[in-house]
Amino acid sequence: DLANKYSVTYETIRKDLAQLEKQGLLIKSHGGAVLKQKTVENPFNVRQEKNIDLKQEIAEKATKLIPEGASVIIATGSTVLELAKLLILRNDLKIFTDSIPAATYLLSSENEVYLFGGKIRPKSSSVYGGWTNDLIRSVNVDLCFVGSDGFNGFNGPTSPSYSDASIDSTIFEQSRKQYILADTSKFTTTSIYQLAPWNKLTGLVTNNSIDAEMKHSLENRIEII
Repeated sequence: DLANKYSVTYETIRKDLAQLEKQGLLIKSHGGAVLKQKTVENPFNVRQEKNIDLKQEIAEKATKLIPEGASVIIATGSTVLELAKLLILRNDLKIFTDSIPAATYLLSSENEVYLFGGKIRPKSSSVYGGWTNDLIRSVNVDLCFVGSDGFNGFNGPTSPSYSDASIDSTIFEQSRKQYILADTSKFTTTSIYQLAPWNKLTGLVTNNSIDAEMKHSLENRIEII
């Protein structure tokens, strides 16, 4: 689309996007690029493609944290969605979610699956609002898995959306154990709304490639898995 719009070759566009990425103005993604601004919330399908290998690695580790017969809340987020895809192989869980993509994948599982109701939020492909919060407060689960936006400079996981942050905070309250799923890129980027302080959560599941300095900055506040 860019090549056609500006009547140049694909290679010219690729070089220009690479140069803009070097300047810190954007992040290259599959087939294009997105603005690099903490106030810009990228659409779910864009976030879903980014760092997919890292997200799948985290999801695999997260499955080992779920005991047989557990009750689980799967929150919205691209990394948490990768966990939902793996849980279709289980048949012993009670799973609750506010994520429409997660619920769609879990349709093919033999788990007991519940989708919280509420107003649909297209940007995160999830539901939110007072009704959603009331439904979440009607259950108490063994553990939850919540995603995070960049948390550099924060004392806890974050979200670019106030409404999503409100839902995630309620999910934490109704879960006996709370796990954050975040790839290593989240350590160096920032966002807007903090969900909870690290010391109020159970663990942070991230990649083995985590920088030693990054790990040290958090390990006194939360268990790094």
